[in-house]
Amino acid sequence: MLFSTVWLGLLGLAVALPADSTSSLEKRADPYNPPRNVIYVQTFRTVQGGKLSILPLIQQRTNITHIYLSAVHINAQPGDINLNDDNPNSTVYDAIWQESAQLQQSGVKVMMMLGGAAPGSYPRLCSGPNGGVNESYYVPLRNTLKYHKVDGLDLDIEERVPYTCPLALLRRLNADFGSNFILTMAPVASDLQPNPIGLGGFSYKTLDAQATSSAKPSGKLVNWYNAQFYNGWGDASTPNGYNAIVANGWPANRVVMGVLDSPNDGGSGWYNISTYQKTIKTLKSNYANFGSVCGWEYWDAGIRDNYANPWQWVGAVGQSVFASSTGTAPANRATNVDSGPAPFPNLMSALLGKGVGKLEAVRALNISDGSLAGALQVLGLPDLGLGGILPIKK
Repeated sequence: MLFSTVWLGLLGLAVALPADSTSSLEKRADPYNPPRNVIYVQTFRTVQGGKLSILPLIQQRTNITHIYLSAVHINAQPGDINLNDDNPNSTVYDAIWQESAQLQQSGVKVMMMLGGAAPGSYPRLCSGPNGGVNESYYVPLRNTLKYHKVDGLDLDIEERVPYTCPLALLRRLNADFGSNFILTMAPVASDLQPNPIGLGGFSYKTLDAQATSSAKPSGKLVNWYNAQFYNGWGDASTPNGYNAIVANGWPANRVVMGVLDSPNDGGSGWYNISTYQKTIKTLKSNYANFGSVCGWEYWDAGIRDNYANPWQWVGAVGQSVFASSTGTAPANRATNVDSGPAPFPNLMSALLGKGVGKLEAVRALNISDGSLAGALQVLGLPDLGLGGILPIKK
């Protein structure tokens, strides 16, 4: 057992804790409303190649509130479920589940994320009669969530499905787990802004209007949205994109600003911690109920900020999120949106030069994984005479 070999029991843990860390172990009063400090955990090793421990998130003063173990994939054979490359019940994850229980005992909500870039999970789950939930795929997922006693599920839909697919899943999950089970979604930021463009192919406003429950906070099945402000879908270096989402009718307490915590974890859109902290300060000044921040992803968080350990980046964000609102940050509710730097810049330039809109180009290149020919096919455009795949500079 990893806990016993590293910390030699609870007494060793108590001795090892820094004197000022006790507040990070206190029970969180309200796990459903901001402030929040959220981190996704997908790579279960350290940058040095060793086993990743998530215990420092509670052993140090990080103000962590929620973590997502990522990503759950529903494979073609019913009942075949992966957490990344292995079944969630594999011994590979024994230590992570043991540590997750300790985080939960300290008041941190431990959830899982379903979907992401790998295709297939949502079409399979929604392949039941009339596009409803397919029991053969859903029941093993439900049983996995129950077996590991997770506190919620994040639906990250990056493939085209009708809005009725997530609606059916949200309703079923709520019925099976109850109103205390946290349900979130992870759209790209532009999906929540005016004239939305994203990857799921459906309207989040249409979904949210129908995904209701009187027993849930705000009467909504989705507790909050983890909006992705990177990879050309949003820019976290300014408050403008977040402002545009709020101006579009989304309550600030239900929108979390998702950022890259390392440039290694995305194609573009990473900024240093001081830039994020400046944006956080402004948004806290703008909105008393600012939905806070989530980072993608934990294993190498802060490596370009010269932090020796990923929990330090989480702690820096937590310090900003939980800081008292002094009102010293200048109000900035500008809504003119720049979706930020995009991956595949050479390909982007080629498409933009032919009159393709930026977000349309981002979407096409995302779907085609950086293939110009594939992007042109997605866009319904003829060959532009630019060749197959241009040199990619990420």
